[in-house]
Parts: sequence; C-alpha cells; structure tokens
Amino acid sequence: MKWLDIVLLVAVASSVHAQSFTDVDKAQYWGKTGIPALTKVIDANFALIEAEAYSTDLSPNYLYVGNASTQTVAMPVIGDVTISNDGTNVTTAIAAGSIVNADVNTNAAIAYSKLDLATSIAPSDLQAALADRIAYITVTGADLATNGTGTITIQLKDAAGSDLAAAAVVRTWIGTADDYGVDALTDYSVSTGTSKEEVTANGEYLAITDGSGTIVMAVDNGGAGSVYAWAEVGGRIVASGEVALTAP
Repeated sequence: MKWLDIVLLVAVASSVHAQSFTDVDKAQYWGKTGIPALTKVIDANFALIEAEAYSTDLSPNYLYVGNASTQTVAMPVIGDVTISNDGTNVTTAIAAGSIVNADVNTNAAIAYSKLDLATSIAPSDLQAALADRIAYITVTGADLATNGTGTITIQLKDAAGSDLAAAAVVRTWIGTADDYGVDALTDYSVSTGTSKEEVTANGEYLAITDGSGTIVMAVDNGGAGSVYAWAEVGGRIVASGEVALTAP
C-alpha cells in the first residue's frame, strides 16, 4: 500500500462517524501503534459503511457520552433536567414539579421575601402550635324559669374553638341594660369556679375557671326581666346578649 493510498483512506474514514472498535482502543494514533493497527481501524470503518451501520445523526435531546467501556454512545437526557433546541440555541431547564421537599437541603436558608405568605401559610398552619396559647371565651345565658333566676356560663376556648381545660382569671359583670354597665341584682355570684374578688356586690366579680376552663355564675333578678352579662379575658370582652328571665 502506497502512502498516498493510506492518506486517502484516512481522509475518507475520518469523515465518517464510526462506532467504537476494539482496535480503536489499540490504535490511538497511527504513529504510536504503527500501520497495521491503523489499517485495522480503517477496515473496520469501511465495514460499517458497507453494512450501512454507521450514522452521523443524533436524535433530538440526546448527548454523546462515554460509557463504562470508554466508548462514545448516544444517550437521552432524562431525570429532573430537560434539554431542547430550536436549531439555533440549546436550552436547559429544571423540569417543572421535579423539586420535592427531600431535595431541599436541611441547612437551606430561604429568604423571608420568597415566602408566599398571602396564600401558602394559612391560619391552620399556626393553629395547632398556638391553640392553647391564644385563649378566648364564650358567654351563654340560661333561664331557670324560677322567679327570675338563671345562669351565666363562661367557657374558656382555644384558638381552634375547642374547650380549653386551663385556669384563667376572668372578669365578669352583669347589668339590666345593654350598655356595659354594672347593675347589682338580688344575686350574681360564682357557683362553678373560684371567686377571686367581688368587685361590686352581686354585680361584678373576678373569678378563676375550674379544671375544665369553666365559670358558672348564679343569677337572681328578683323577678322576671332581662339581664345582660359580659366577661373579659386578656382585654377582650365577650357579651352574652339579652338573657330573658321568667317567673312563672
């Protein structure tokens, strides 16, 4: 074989994208391994050409990568990263919906400005942790239908609206008009819970809830009529509304 023939064969073979061959591993370049090894590579390339087994095409969104056998193979891009091209530019991106909680490092410090506080963090997210720490009350009146007597029940509640079994100091008072004023009745006293202080005789008390978070006030209006009760805890006042007491 003449040198000119070899050069022509090399030029033809190098213009064709060939698959990997065992001989290629042995013939990194002809000057290192000699003419025999180089001719084996050329023969292998021509064998592919004759069998039409070669290809210069690469499927969309594929990349050439080296495999475990150090051979070049075409592989698709899969997983959380996408790749696309419009014939001019190649674009890569993280696939939508691919990042999950487990992907976020435990030491990640997400800036406060990045949090969607308007729609993502709801009151229910805080409710469980703070339910027992944000107390409020309900005030309910009941007529005993006996000579203008009745009860005012004050129940301590948590932020979830459930009864809160805890001790709390509650201020409560009663009047005969819906004006937040204190009016002494025949009787207004603590029947459930603990009386801490009688501020106005038969009209206003500081009381402590019992083990279930309840205070019950005994009411005696001395006859039929309407009364109004209020209770305050933590600066918040809750009203019973009109309580009509009857005297059959």
